Amino acid sequence: MALEPLKATVPQDGKSWWLRLGRERLPEKFIFTLLLDMEPRCFLEQMTDVEILSQFGEYTVYAGDFRGERLGVLFHGSGSFSVSTAIDELAALGARAILRVGNSGGMAPGLRVGDLVVCSGGIREDRVMLDYVPLEYPAIPSRQMVAAEIAACEALGVPYREGLTLSVGTMYPGSGFETARGVLDEAVLRRVHLWKKVGAVNVDIETTTVLTMTRLFGMHGGALLGIGNDTATGQGEFLETATTDRMALLGLMTLRGLHVDA
Repeated sequence: MALEPLKATVPQDGKSWWLRLGRERLPEKFIFTLLLDMEPRCFLEQMTDVEILSQFGEYTVYAGDFRGERLGVLFHGSGSFSVSTAIDELAALGARAILRVGNSGGMAPGLRVGDLVVCSGGIREDRVMLDYVPLEYPAIPSRQMVAAEIAACEALGVPYREGLTLSVGTMYPGSGFETARGVLDEAVLRRVHLWKKVGAVNVDIETTTVLTMTRLFGMHGGALLGIGNDTATGQGEFLETATTDRMALLGLMTLRGLHVDA
């Protein structure tokens, strides 16, 4: 006999629990990002008729017009938990596309701070996604989303690199960095070096959540990532303004060029 799911709280106003959104006037396509990575003005200055759809807890959701299409921009908290909760609620409300635009650490030789990566697949070390599907389930972007990202980059003449993104569960040990007590588990560090050896070009803590869940829920998903720091040298801090402005425009152009019915 199938197990009955437990009952979650349903707010009396009919809006989603965490995002506080309803179906009315909900855009079909969303950019996901963090305040740590991108300022809202990067997107909002390039849009018209902007409105705040919701602002609750760690989430702020905007909608506005970009070149004749209404798009959404969702700011979330750091890590897989925050992203997974937002995607689950948006999928239930009928959203059809999510593009992560944000920061990552460079792992591949030749990648420099400020470079852009069009994610062609993800390595699932985030752990949170194991509550949804086993590890064998792939973290792969929508082919249409990748094509739209490349088209946007080429239209603006912006160089990019395609590659695999390693997404981890923790900022410090998961990324191969020292903790406040140094390296606690060398097995974790060895896995980071293994993924780097076999082709991971960058590392973050959100991308595989986007790729896994959008594919699982029949949505278009993808990631356009800037290189904020070089994990081999420690060079770089946060993404520079010129980089985030360019990435915001590329992200909006990507969603504008994406055909969700393809």
